[in-house]
Amino acid sequence: MKGSFRLSFLGFGADYEKAGSGISKNAPQKKPFFRFCEMYFGRFWKMLKLSMLTFLFCIPIVTIGPAIAGMTKVLRTYYLDKDTFIWHEFWKGFSQNWKKSLPAGLIDVLFGVSLICALNVYPAMGEQAAAAGGSSTPFTILCVISVSFALTVLMMNFYAMPMIVATELSFKNIIKNSFFLTCLGLKKNIITLLIVLLTAGFITICYLVSPVSLLLIPVWAISFLGFVIIFNSYPLIQKYVIDPFYEEQGKDNPEYDYLKPLDEDESVFTDKGGEEAPIEGKSAKKKKKGKTIS
Repeated sequence: MKGSFRLSFLGFGADYEKAGSGISKNAPQKKPFFRFCEMYFGRFWKMLKLSMLTFLFCIPIVTIGPAIAGMTKVLRTYYLDKDTFIWHEFWKGFSQNWKKSLPAGLIDVLFGVSLICALNVYPAMGEQAAAAGGSSTPFTILCVISVSFALTVLMMNFYAMPMIVATELSFKNIIKNSFFLTCLGLKKNIITLLIVLLTAGFITICYLVSPVSLLLIPVWAISFLGFVIIFNSYPLIQKYVIDPFYEEQGKDNPEYDYLKPLDEDESVFTDKGGEEAPIEGKSAKKKKKGKTIS
């Protein structure tokens, strides 16, 4: 790998007077769905702010790539279970990665426009061919190829932007790695793609009911889908791109530091999570009789 890395809620019916037994630092990791919900809803309002910020920076069209890079920078930080100032991290991702993210965004816009044209032109040409007594099959095949190619490019984006903000790979190597990771992570890519399509379908249905529902895109959908992509794609980037780099250097990937418990010598205090007895609340104390010391 060439170059170096710039690695940089509700509770219902809860008894807040009584502490639980705590969480052991060696507790098993949660299932992906529950980890996603915990990460996303734990920063829900920040996600909404990030979505609106990204939308504003996408308005000039040509800045779509850098804006998504800025959002990806923040979402990657959240995925690594770190907190940050949204604007600071967003602008850092925007300004430091615009040289690679700008052409990536323009390529996406180009492919998007090309797909829309293909879906309108090829079926029309097929109908004309059929009306003239010919076959519409060639145009149907061209339409299917266009959609397949567009979906491949879309899934490559699941990996391109995270690699742009997390590594200093050349644009050429980012494109190459994105294609290979798209093939390796096909199962996760299909899940991510289905969530993208379901979200788009949900917003479309809401729009048919009320046009105001289009506000869901800048307020909610952008950062939600961005986090879904990061959550499903970044582990593969770590496994096949980032981890091998650190293994060659004989070092541990610092991105995993949040998973490691502190050594006893480094700890300010000893973590007794999962061992201490519950603390009794005020309601329990009232039941006990004791002496008053004056």
